[in-house]
Amino acid sequence: MSQDGVQWCRVWVTMLLLLPSAPVEGGELRLMRSVLISLQRVQAASKTEQEILDLPPGARPALYCSNKCTLRDWCQLWCAYPSNTPTHCLVSNIIVMPTYQETNMGDVLTCHTTRPKDLATNTNITAGKHYVPNPLRVKENLVDGFYNYDLNQCFYTEWSDNDTWFTLDFGQPKCFQHVILYAQVNRNAKKHFNNVQVRVSNVTAVTPPEDFAAYDLFGEFPGEASPGQVVEMKSPKPMCARFVTGHMLHIYLFQVCHIEVF
Repeated sequence: MSQDGVQWCRVWVTMLLLLPSAPVEGGELRLMRSVLISLQRVQAASKTEQEILDLPPGARPALYCSNKCTLRDWCQLWCAYPSNTPTHCLVSNIIVMPTYQETNMGDVLTCHTTRPKDLATNTNITAGKHYVPNPLRVKENLVDGFYNYDLNQCFYTEWSDNDTWFTLDFGQPKCFQHVILYAQVNRNAKKHFNNVQVRVSNVTAVTPPEDFAAYDLFGEFPGEASPGQVVEMKSPKPMCARFVTGHMLHIYLFQVCHIEVF
């Protein structure tokens, strides 16, 4: 082998050693993307499933933490801390999108999430009135890129068929194939996530919800959701649209806890 070939092999082996393992689910490679998030915010998520592990002497934080996340089918996020010389590894099922924007920078860490880079995070959202006795459960929770399985992170509408909806506006047509909706984690999911349609369109926003029928049907969930159910609607091929709406046809309080579009 030539000198150049030997040098290339050395570079390639070095790259392989530095790359963290990516979780595998159902035989598919799951990419990990870096995201800035406050350690306190992750640890304060008491309703999540998480573990804190000591890093063995000499262990590479990226490889060790990534592999530990891989071995736990519930793991969605891992962080090695403290930042300068990591001694611990935190693995968690908290949902943090790659484009999440942290506001508490005092103890911010570069963590790694298994969630995809999506279109819903940080986009414009309109929706029916939120349920007044629950002032924290506003529509903005659906597009902040963060969900820790606490009901206060969900969007909760008024009890009216005029309010059981939300609309995402990307500003211009975007192409996607998946719309994922998370139902609440308790037994009331069957009442608050029941008979839901997702529709898309490129035309000017219509008057909700009566004019949603003018939009193209992307997918529907005709039944009652189970606690914490993740409802994934997938188009056979990518669709391009500016608007994405979710509308519960069942007349009751509509509650959605997290949205992803990619």
